[in-house]
Amino acid sequence: EFKEGRRKFQQAPQVLFSHRDPPQELANTGARVGDNIGYITFVLFPRHTSKAARENTINLIHTLRDYLHYHIKCSKAYIHSRMRAKTSDFLKVLNRARPEVKDKEKKTISGKTFRQQ
Repeated sequence: EFKEGRRKFQQAPQVLFSHRDPPQELANTGARVGDNIGYITFVLFPRHTSKAARENTINLIHTLRDYLHYHIKCSKAYIHSRMRAKTSDFLKVLNRARPEVKDKEKKTISGKTFRQQ
């Protein structure tokens, strides 16, 4: 999504994501490495740090975390709704495949047998 945004807005800073390994700027700093760790790097140019654009750049970088959390939650909600829909479809199939129960003898209150014809 960041790449598409970069194509659309040529003035946007480049955003790089690295999974597991820290970027080279953090080499030999003791940065954490692991399967559950990712790093986001922003490539800023003087046009992003000029007096006119500095406040907007800082604001956008600060709101990135909220932006990511929002989209992660929306993705999870979408996946859950799809899973619920699939589950209800599977339950319908299972209910249709259930064998029919033979008619039971029904009795009236007085004890007489009631049969449907």
